[in-house]
Amino acid sequence: MKNLLHLVRADLALFLRARLALFWTFAFPLLMLMMQMALFGQEARLGPVTLVIRDMDRSTESASYANELARGLRLQNSVEFRVITPARDVKPDLELTIPAGFAEAVRAGQSTEMKLATTLTAGPTLEASYGMLRGFSDGYNLAGLQDAPRVVLPAPPRPAAGALDYRLFLVSGLAGLVILSTSLMGFAGPLVAAREGGMFRLYQLFPMPTGVVVLAWCLSRLIIIVLASAVMFIAAWAVYGVKLNTGPAGIAAAGGMLALGCAAFLALGMLLAAVSRSVAGVTMVSNLLYFPLLFSGNLMIPLGGLPPFLRNALEFLPLNAMMASIRHALTGSMSWQGEAYSIVVLAAMMCACLLLAVRRFGWTPRDLH
Repeated sequence: MKNLLHLVRADLALFLRARLALFWTFAFPLLMLMMQMALFGQEARLGPVTLVIRDMDRSTESASYANELARGLRLQNSVEFRVITPARDVKPDLELTIPAGFAEAVRAGQSTEMKLATTLTAGPTLEASYGMLRGFSDGYNLAGLQDAPRVVLPAPPRPAAGALDYRLFLVSGLAGLVILSTSLMGFAGPLVAAREGGMFRLYQLFPMPTGVVVLAWCLSRLIIIVLASAVMFIAAWAVYGVKLNTGPAGIAAAGGMLALGCAAFLALGMLLAAVSRSVAGVTMVSNLLYFPLLFSGNLMIPLGGLPPFLRNALEFLPLNAMMASIRHALTGSMSWQGEAYSIVVLAAMMCACLLLAVRRFGWTPRDLH
């Protein structure tokens, strides 16, 4: 154990001296976070928001309130509302229900609490939409200044379970980007360069199995990836107000899936280093894997616009499965039964790649074999 920890510390020290690796692991994801948040983190145009007003009272008073509310929403320019008629096959963004007995409460000078439900995710659209409904309802109440408020809106509705706004989607995707770039670009390539430069011969002097050395390298990169991801989440929370819709258990589950994904892709990077004969060769293979996964891994660009058959097929990729499980954990919608595929495929990938990497591992340059 002492030798393993010594190797981990030594590899971390070597990594911290590599300015280029530090930039791509820590600085580049933060720059991407700032750029993407500036472009897409806040919605430039709020709406259109579909609204259904269900009048369960069907009285003159309830119809007057519904008409005044719809008229006020059409006149404002902050949120584009589309008031639609109720239908079974239509799921509106907001549904406001006027309960039965509204007219009787108005005549008696009593207040009536409306019912409000939403399918919107947490974010500026939901906040602004609720503010508009609240404001015009208060304006309707001003018709009788001496009476009690006739319309009372409840507290802002909670987003549906598992709701994920783009800001949290982006931050979690950048954590996946760190895993991908560090495993392929910041791990496989430097290992081949060190081996071809003869640095691995020093490790042959250590009285320990090859597997311990491989494990130490993977652990050091695992620590780096976890630290880089934590820094990014802290920056997103402190600067952009990104919040996690889960408790300590969900955060721990997300961290566990992140660590498992790190281990799987670091094992893949180790395998690429073990089978490659040159830095140019491993760089080419890493690029062939990195860029397709970057655009198909559901990291920063949502895949909702793809054809259904292609989107469903991509969900089975290890990277996509890992990202889906992490986001489920961060939004409080994770179930271990539902994430069984992600756990199994990542664990199998890790074990298979590590086993093959140890078997093909070499201390000396390939040309000398």
